[in-house]
Amino acid sequence: MTPTSFSHRDLVEAARGDETAFTRVFRSVAPGVLRYLQTLAPDVAEDVAAETWVHVVRGLRRFDGDEDAFRAWVFTIARHRWVDHVRQAARRPPVLDESAALDLPAARQVEDQVEEIVSTERALELIGRLPKDQAEVVLLRVVADLDVAATAAVVGKRPGTVRVLAHRGLRRLARMLEPETESSQQGVTLRSVPSVTGES
Repeated sequence: MTPTSFSHRDLVEAARGDETAFTRVFRSVAPGVLRYLQTLAPDVAEDVAAETWVHVVRGLRRFDGDEDAFRAWVFTIARHRWVDHVRQAARRPPVLDESAALDLPAARQVEDQVEEIVSTERALELIGRLPKDQAEVVLLRVVADLDVAATAAVVGKRPGTVRVLAHRGLRRLARMLEPETESSQQGVTLRSVPSVTGES
């Protein structure tokens, strides 16, 4: 028996609560479990390994098998803890590191960003001209991207009422935009282009 190995007797005594026996078992198996998890999930390997050993301690009294079966059992628990971690991470929104985002090159030109800000401010100004209930519903439905049920819960109205308010608000916004669209189309003039012959 090498210093990092354990025997079946160690397993039996560890299951009965013998700390020394459990330490031998732990020291024999833990490094391999940690290496396994560092390959699967390097950022959280130690946390997942700790969860694994908590489950091992809880289930050790019920374990029945030899050293090889114990190792397989521990690695099965480790894999299940890792899968649980992956599932939980998929359900959580990603945490964004703002400092890293500042170092990234801009995806769009500054002019595009300014134009978007101006158009967003203009859109919010127009929505602000709507009656209060329509403005609130349009903001929640279009800007906040809430569905009808969520919007209804927020404003304390029935879903049908929310649909009507959103429809009326959007129709009113369209009417507000009509004069701007017409004037911008009427105000378009062609710049004088010098002729090829030099005559103007």
